[in-house]
Amino acid sequence: MNVKKIIRVYHYLRSIPKTLLFNFYYFSFKEAIRLPVIVSHKTAFLSLDGKVVLPKKAKTAKIKLGFGRVQVTDSKYSRFIWNVEKDATITFGHYVRIGTGSRLDVSGDLTFGDGCNFSGESSIVCKKNIRFGQSCLVSWQTLFMDSDLHRITDATGMQINPNNAIEIGDKVWVGARASILKGVHIGGNSVIATNSIVVKSFEGNSVIGGNPAKQIGDFQHKK
Repeated sequence: MNVKKIIRVYHYLRSIPKTLLFNFYYFSFKEAIRLPVIVSHKTAFLSLDGKVVLPKKAKTAKIKLGFGRVQVTDSKYSRFIWNVEKDATITFGHYVRIGTGSRLDVSGDLTFGDGCNFSGESSIVCKKNIRFGQSCLVSWQTLFMDSDLHRITDATGMQINPNNAIEIGDKVWVGARASILKGVHIGGNSVIATNSIVVKSFEGNSVIGGNPAKQIGDFQHKK
């Protein structure tokens, strides 16, 4: 067994207490005993509440939270944050990985489709609804936020900045340090370039980049 495999086994062994806590807190005994979700020991449960929904026949350890390595950060101090409030619902598809140092702040509905892979240090602030389609690949230090987090009102006291859902289609690749803000829908088979700030929606097969982001290319077949 090489050094990398030994380190991997070491981290999985250290994850056992928080993995057991997570599974037996959120799931029925029949589901929990299979340990469908494994949780890194470098996880902070700021609020262990809400509801977690698994796919049918979820397989053991195929949903991974807080594992992996991001080359530009010190993984020793990069904690996975789970802050899920009472009315929140998080739905996982099959084979979902949310990498080291990521942060989930959820009081709305958050959905991860089959095969979603976040490399690490992503921040997801979900106050209403955020949905990732199948086979999305999300690079490090990205931000998804469907809320301004601060209420702004007009002279009559009416809120003028309501929360607004985010929807990411199937097979979307999000580059490092990109930010996707409230009200944005990204069509499937698209790429969002590094450091992009996305504040409006785009159709599928798009290459998106810039601040504010615009379409800079596409994957359409031209005759």
